[in-house]
Amino acid sequence: MNPYFILFGVGLGFVVISFVFGNLSNIEGVSFSFLRPTLIAVFLTVTGGLGLLLTPRMGIFYSASLVMFASVAGGLIVAALINRFVVIPLHRAQNTSAFDKQATIGVSAEVVSPIPQGGFGKIRYTISGSTVTSPAKSEDGNQIKLGEYVEIIYIEKNTYFVRKAADGV
Repeated sequence: MNPYFILFGVGLGFVVISFVFGNLSNIEGVSFSFLRPTLIAVFLTVTGGLGLLLTPRMGIFYSASLVMFASVAGGLIVAALINRFVVIPLHRAQNTSAFDKQATIGVSAEVVSPIPQGGFGKIRYTISGSTVTSPAKSEDGNQIKLGEYVEIIYIEKNTYFVRKAADGV
């Protein structure tokens, strides 16, 4: 059996498995982006596909070593391009938009939906450059009016417990 066919099949199979079972590129402890399983799958698929296209009985080249060199080089180039223009920008976007909820404790927020006595309302605050709205409840159970400023005290089951800000802002 042609080794390029095996590379192509393994790479394509890995891409399908990664797609079906989620993002397998987030392996803890892997610090080299070129070792991400997604990029390995791209490399294998492109190398195998180019090898199949360039083999003497199917393609334009007649030297096995030239076919191998061209296939591996093509696989590396395509994997590097996908890493540079897809994986790295997505990783940066993911890291800049996410924040730790616990980091919001002590942050000032504005009440954008009144919090009735013993009930739930909604607050708006800014963290990591993003403006976020979240469900909120008064820490002491008292009513907090629309537009008032509060301080986030703690978070429980995705509900932000707040108290009126001492300085009003």
